Amino acid sequence: MLYTIIPFELIFSVQNEQKLNYTSVNINNKVILIEKGEDGNLKISRLYSTDPSDYLNSKYTPGKIINIQ
Repeated sequence: MLYTIIPFELIFSVQNEQKLNYTSVNINNKVILIEKGEDGNLKISRLYSTDPSDYLNSKYTPGKIINIQ
């Protein structure tokens, strides 16, 4: 928790700029945060799931390049 007079936008402005290349997608009923690279590749950045076995599946490993068709 931050107790400050500095506006929220000034504290977290860098973080918001980095999020521009990120998109959430639904693949096989799993919500995945993907990052679009400068070369057009889509890279898995984060997996959101309540099922622990999803995190062990190599298809959803962060850093993996994927194709969405």
